[in-house]
This record gives sequence, structure tokens and C-alpha cells, in this order.
Amino acid sequence: MLSISYRPAYDQGGPVEILPFLYLGSAYHASECECLANLHITALLNVSRRTSEACMSHLHYKWIPVEDSHTADISSHFQEAIDFIDCVREKGGKVLVHCEAGISRSPTICMAYLMKTRQFRLKDAFDYIKQRRSVVSPNFGFMGQLLQYESEILPSTPTPEAPSCQGEAASSSFIAHLQTLSPDMQASYCTFPTSVLAPGTTHSTVSELSRGPMATATSC
Repeated sequence: MLSISYRPAYDQGGPVEILPFLYLGSAYHASECECLANLHITALLNVSRRTSEACMSHLHYKWIPVEDSHTADISSHFQEAIDFIDCVREKGGKVLVHCEAGISRSPTICMAYLMKTRQFRLKDAFDYIKQRRSVVSPNFGFMGQLLQYESEILPSTPTPEAPSCQGEAASSSFIAHLQTLSPDMQASYCTFPTSVLAPGTTHSTVSELSRGPMATATSC
């Protein structure tokens, strides 16, 4: 018989710190007002289909409803989410980005944020967040949109031939995730134009994350 206090793996622990001002978690984490206060979180960015009034009275709140479906268009919300996160940062606050489980939608937003403001390649953004929250697993459609986003915002470095799906071209955890989604997704990554997949020299290192320049946000 299960304990009434049982919680699934994605609700265990607390929100994880992605950057000093950016946290990632689930809807359950967003409802734990005391935990949010202890972490000095001042804002919530909810990208699930359901809104919640828990903890909203004393926090800056933004709701961007997105379905966790491979057909959902999450990329059209990337800039809106990035602007909100940067607004919170500029005001000296901290924001928790969450969806229902903190597995697909909210990690996708956090990856897009690292890609846009820190010039991380998708594989690097995925690994960086996966190391901090092991349950993250963006769906097939979201990964495709992130690949497209990478090609639009990051400079390319021409290389003579397409990168392999081994070694430095992509981490084992990143390729393993693509394999769980679809063989076609892995193939599309392995054959993606080299102008998109080339590692380049502009992405931030982990040690630079807390001190590098940020993109300027619009007013919120």
C-alpha cells in the first residue's frame, strides 16, 4: 500500500538552479511557497496548460499555456519567455520556470534561454540541464524546434564534412535522448547541416555562466 505522501520522481527534492537567477522544477515545486521563499524566488513562469493560484499573491507570475505534445508550437513563445526571465534578472529577482512535471516543456524553455543568452549549442544546453535535473526529456517536437532555433540564432563555423554522432560532436546522453524519441530524430541530427552543428567558438563555458554578458530584455 502506497503512502499518501508518495510523490513521483519529478516532484522529489526541490527546484534546481540552472543559473543564479533561474530555477527549473515542476508544478508541485511551484506550489511549495516556503521552499520558494527559502530560495528567494520572486517570480514564476508557468508553461503548462493549467494555471494555479498557489503562491501567486506574493510572486510575479506569468502563464504561457503550452500543450505537452509533439505537435505543439513552443518555439513561438521562446522570446516571450526569455524576455520575462531577463526582466526578473534585471530587477535582481529569481524565477522558477515550471510546467506540470518539469520534464519536457519547462526544460525546453530553459534550453532556449541558454542558447539565446549564452550561445550554448543545443547539445551543450541539454547536457547542462540534464546534469542538474536528470528527469528532463523534451518531446520529439520540442527537440526539433530547438534544433531549428539553434540554426536561426547561433553563428556557424563551416567544416569540411558533417560531424559524427560520436565523440565531441554530441554527448552520449544527448544522442541517447534522441534515440529514445525516434531513429529519425537521431538521423536528422547526424545529417543536420554542418553550418548548424559545428561546435563554433562562441558558446559559454560552465564557469563563465554567472559572469558573462546577458541579452537585454524588453520591459515587463
